[in-house]
Amino acid sequence: MWKKFSAYEKLWAVAFCVAAILSLMLLFNNFYRGRTSEVPTSEGAFVEAAPESPHNLNPLLSVNDSDRDLSRLIFSSLLKYNEKNELTPDLAESYEISKDGKTYTIKLRNNIFWHDGEQFSASDVVFTVNAAQNPEYNSPLRTGWQSVKAEATDANTVVLTLKTPYSAFAENLALLGILPKHIWEKVVPQNFPLANFNFKPVGTGPYRFVKLQKDALGRIISVTLIANSNYFSSVPFIKNFIFKFYLSEEEAVSAFNRKEADGLLLQTAQNKNQLRGLQNSSVFSLPSLRVYGLFLNTNDPLLGARYIREAISYAVDRKEILSKLFSDEGKIAAGPIPPAALGSSPDIAGYSYDPKKTAKILEKNKWIKNEEGVYEKKIGKNKEASPLKFTIITAKSMELPATLIRDYLKNVGIEADLKILGLREIQQDYLRTKNYNAILIGESYTDSVDPYVFWHGTAIKEPGLNLSLYANKSVNKILEDARQITDSVKRAKKLEEFQKLILKDAPAVFLYSPNYIYVVNNAVRNIKLDSLVIPSYRFSKVNEWYVETKRIWK
Repeated sequence: MWKKFSAYEKLWAVAFCVAAILSLMLLFNNFYRGRTSEVPTSEGAFVEAAPESPHNLNPLLSVNDSDRDLSRLIFSSLLKYNEKNELTPDLAESYEISKDGKTYTIKLRNNIFWHDGEQFSASDVVFTVNAAQNPEYNSPLRTGWQSVKAEATDANTVVLTLKTPYSAFAENLALLGILPKHIWEKVVPQNFPLANFNFKPVGTGPYRFVKLQKDALGRIISVTLIANSNYFSSVPFIKNFIFKFYLSEEEAVSAFNRKEADGLLLQTAQNKNQLRGLQNSSVFSLPSLRVYGLFLNTNDPLLGARYIREAISYAVDRKEILSKLFSDEGKIAAGPIPPAALGSSPDIAGYSYDPKKTAKILEKNKWIKNEEGVYEKKIGKNKEASPLKFTIITAKSMELPATLIRDYLKNVGIEADLKILGLREIQQDYLRTKNYNAILIGESYTDSVDPYVFWHGTAIKEPGLNLSLYANKSVNKILEDARQITDSVKRAKKLEEFQKLILKDAPAVFLYSPNYIYVVNNAVRNIKLDSLVIPSYRFSKVNEWYVETKRIWK
């Protein structure tokens, strides 16, 4: 029969059959899609590129963002922040605060298990709190837990008692990752930072530790995690979570460009222009609660003079730094409180860029420019004039803003040398000893904004973070009062008072509050982020992310 058809008729017959088949396929596809829905599956992997290797995988010893990122995935806290930066229960089922603000009664969820199968209980919380506040453990979190009494009234109830009310204390419950008592009680405090469990962690979080890989020098270059099938909340859809660690943010960007990673967090927009293939990625520009500044040692023989610090403050062009280095992705910091935080106010103007004022202040105090254009003056019994010169300590990641600041100061006759160091060296040799003229660094606040740890006089000594070694009794009193005020309007007024006093004394040149930039491959879905209090909080809803899907009948 087929042979009787002409070539023309055969062509039409084939075309008709193909069209019929395609139509049937289209009809079936429409039918199938109309009666099925796409849902996430528990498969796939996510690779995060990070610019710095972790020091350990212990939430009580976390010192950098890689430490905190991994701890957030492996461990759980009593509370956590959601994508809107609201505190929500994590290990806690609920909590109550007494009327006097001193007692927190926390009810824990039932049937939570550690990654090794042991049951979680209130005794784990008490052990962790005691370890955090014990100076022998040397935890960076110790300041927030001093004078807190922890008691387990039953297996699922913890009572935390404070000596005085502290309005921001609930945030400590989100910052503290809980450790398993049955593992860590066997380790004496002196061996705490050296224990093998720091690199073979056991937590209750959404992901379990699988393995880590080191290079020939012993540097951790990757950590592999797997979804915790017994996670007390919904089990993560993404099966494997892998961190790859690089030597710098620039190297991490290159890895993302080579498609070696699905996610990358940039501390600022400084390297954003180096990213490629963004048409296949989602870019989150997230306001932060950070303030970067040049912190001036108020005990320094030169920088101890307030007028010198004021002169330096007028010499720096903050607007140009934000525009040139960060493409205006962030805001200028008028004072110590981040622009997006409680206590920030348009009435707090800060120091404008005014080199003429710098010259006027210095010359009023008998500083004279030498032949090289540097201000100098005879100080004390010295017969020869001393130049207006000091050294700025900062990290490699801050070299570009440091260079701009050095150039601004040079243009007005102030000489600043830069000392670029690794973060670990800065931590060990400078932040602990406070042995510097000036340090260029950022300070991170939590949502309630508590400047006490940065500006109270008691924070000058370790483990305090009073980087300017600044002491002012009026400021101390304001910060003490603000800690006890729960009314946000009244607290904001106190923080405004604090800012005005700080700006009057100029212990730091406040620069900018940059946005975090989080870049994620579009293959990863259901990521919801509005802002970031702390970088690791981007993983608060990580169990809801997914990369693989399937269709099921409705």
